[in-house]
This record gives sequence, structure tokens and C-alpha cells, in this order.
Amino acid sequence: MTGHVLNSSVVSCAAAGRERDLKILLYHDVHTLPLDDPPSGVERLAHIFLSSLIAAGLVCLFGCHPSMTTASGPLPQRGYLWQRAWNPAVLAAAQEADKRMDGMVIIGAEILWNGSTPATNRANIDWPTLKKAQKPIALALRVAPYPGPFSEDDSTANYITGVAKSLMTDAKAHGLTISEFQLDFDCAQKKLSGYSLWVKAVRAAVLPTRFVITTLPAWLNEPEFSPLVRLADGFVLQVHSVPVSSQPGQSFLLDIGLARKWIQKAGSLEIPFSVSLPTYRCLAGYDGSGKLVGVEMDGVDLAWPPGTRTLEFSTDADDTAALVNELLSSRPRELKELIWYRIPVTTDQRNWRWPTLTAVMAGRKPTHKLQAVQRGDNPIDISVKNTGEADKQVGVRVTVTWTGASIVAFDALPGWTVVTNDERAVFTRTDGSQMELPPGNERSVGWLRFDRLAHSVSVAEEFSLPRR
Repeated sequence: MTGHVLNSSVVSCAAAGRERDLKILLYHDVHTLPLDDPPSGVERLAHIFLSSLIAAGLVCLFGCHPSMTTASGPLPQRGYLWQRAWNPAVLAAAQEADKRMDGMVIIGAEILWNGSTPATNRANIDWPTLKKAQKPIALALRVAPYPGPFSEDDSTANYITGVAKSLMTDAKAHGLTISEFQLDFDCAQKKLSGYSLWVKAVRAAVLPTRFVITTLPAWLNEPEFSPLVRLADGFVLQVHSVPVSSQPGQSFLLDIGLARKWIQKAGSLEIPFSVSLPTYRCLAGYDGSGKLVGVEMDGVDLAWPPGTRTLEFSTDADDTAALVNELLSSRPRELKELIWYRIPVTTDQRNWRWPTLTAVMAGRKPTHKLQAVQRGDNPIDISVKNTGEADKQVGVRVTVTWTGASIVAFDALPGWTVVTNDERAVFTRTDGSQMELPPGNERSVGWLRFDRLAHSVSVAEEFSLPRR
């Protein structure tokens, strides 16, 4: 992997200006000494040297500060495979990720709680598939929210370390070398010191394997955060989330502006870290007071309580690509990789496909390209196909023109409307809403019937909509 590391001391424009003014003043002082008592050459040099020292000291006092050490160039990029049921689609996803990414993080198990009693939901990992992988394989243990108390050597800690050891044992029994073990636990930010006891215990359980913990941006300003992450070999900063309370106007899982600040903050700790970026969308439910009651994702279907208000949160591919491009150009030196949540699986309904993710991984906005498809002679069925990379389209219009016949019947499918005029029909999304059509997929929009066979041509296009 090639890249560049920069480390320099910079002076702000204001400080540079002060330095110039100070030097001019001091230089002027040197040259306006009384002529009847001119300084000797040694005295003159000493005066200039002393003046320079004073100027430099004042400049640093007023604005000289070292910049953060930065790096540029390609970044390793891995992906999370978070499915517990290894069906054929998941197997295919793992094989494709091995070709396109620099490694995978596989969920091995999740520890759930019934009160204070733990239970384990293990993934039925296809070990032979992972053994064939050419890229590094990491294992992750997810621990559901737990209020405490925390200990390094009680029954709860022993249960967690026991699950970690069993995952490592399973991998070894199938001839697989694990490159890294991740502990994923969304600890309450005021209980990080207690969580550190679990971190010590799990690290000891998986030695000598590299040990990493996932972290949340809310932890960054806690005094216990730095000591906590120093107990591991590195940490993953998850910069995407669903708001715990409904917030008007927010519809994205990733706030690019906040992500930049969090990444810079993490980089200032001078501890190796990764950044987890999203590829998915989800449906969040909020109660009457605006409190989060649940999140519906691929593989997680919820029955919402009466009165629940649902909001969809998605990932803006263009914004995410812009952030990746920035990080490829300049980033904190300690940022070692990006990890995508999640690896595309063809059965997912709320996740990017590979064309979208591949473009964003390169720091490039996914291309938008639609194709109209006609089937049949009379009537003709009209569809739109996504032949580009983008997973979401803005305004979509399908225009059908024809000659040599008159239209006698037509209809638009749900979600679409159609307007006909002379030898022309235009299908658009109802209320101008956006369309979510993954790359390679096709969707029917409606049909037309003529009084005789007609020569018809269909064209699909996108047009701009005001951003909501």
C-alpha cells in the first residue's frame, strides 16, 4: 500500500502577520541606534540574534502550534458480514467480498439478556468457505446492552469470555487463523470504567490474537475513553447511528460534518483506529414522546406498538463518497482502515449492492443511468431498469412515443402516474417521490394498448428534485 505521511509545524496567517510586524519593528530598532555610539559587529549580531529569538518566542506564544500528523493514499477497506444464518446468498456475499475487499469481519455470536441472565445466539458459520478466503478473517462478538454491574471475574464476565474462547476454538478446529477479534458492546457512556473490566478479561481470553473494540462518538469526550481504548490493540469508531429520539429534518444515518469532527478527535489520541461507515437504511419507530422503541432492518421485522411513529433513515451514497475521497487525500495518521457495515447480500432489501459500494469505496459518486424496457407488441408493458451504480434515483420519468396507431387504453402501476397527449405517454413517480431501485434491478411502471400495432420508443431519465 502506498501513501504519504506529513508532519509539520504550521503558523496561522494571523501569527505569520505578527511575526512579520515583530521582525520589522526589531529590525528598525537595530538600525536606529544613536550614530554617535555605533555598536560593534559582535554587539550588532548579538542584538539581531536576541531580537530573532524574541520574535520567534512571541510568534509561538500567539499562534504557533504543531498540526496533526496526517497521511494520504489508499486505505485498506474491510466489510462486516453480520448475518447469522449462512444461506446461499450469504455464502456468495462472502466469496464476493473476498475478491473486492481487504478482509471481512464475521459475527460469530451475540449475547442477549433476560434480566441479568445471558444467552447466546450463535451464527452457523460456513467455516470451509472462510478457510478458502484469500483475505484476513476477523471474528466479532456482539453483546446486547447491559446496565451493569461490571466485573473482571464474576459469572457474567466469565460467561462472555467463555463465548469468546469458544469462537476462537471453533475457528482453530476448522483450520482457520483469525486475524482479529472484535468486541462489540454499546456501553452507556458514563459506565466506560466498568466496561474496561470486561475489555481486560476478553483480551486475556483471546490472546495472542489482535483485539479490537467498537466505540461510539458519544464516548470520545469521556475521560475514561482514552484509558479504555488503550487496553485494546485498536478501536473501531462507528460514525453512523439511529437517533435515540426523533429529530425533525434528520433522515440520514451518517452526518458528514459530525463524522469529520469525530474522526479528527479520535486521531488526536494517537492510537490506531478504524472508522465504520454505513451502507444500509432502516426504519426506526418512536413513541408519542419521541423516544426510540425499535429499529427494523434486513432480517429484523418488528411489530410496532400502537401509536408508534416510523421514520426511515438511509445512507447518502454521494455524501459518503465525498467523505471517503477526503480521507484518501488527507486523514489522521492513526486512521488505519475503513470498515463497511454491511457487506452486500442479494437478499437484502435495505442495503447497497456491490456497484454502489464499489464506487463509494473509491471515493467516487455512483453513476446514475436508467434504461426503459418494452415488452410485448400490443399491449406493451413498460419497465425501467437501473443500469448505473446508484441505489436511489431522484425524479424519474419514462416517456413513450409512437406512430401509426391510436391509444385506446393505458394504466400506471401503484406508485406511478401516467399522462397521455397525442402520440406520447409520460410515466412519473406519484407526487414526484424518489425511487429506490438497486443497480441491475428492473421495475414495471405501467402499460399501453393501441388500436393496432404501433412503432413505439421508450426513454427513461432522471430529473432533479428539491432535497428534503
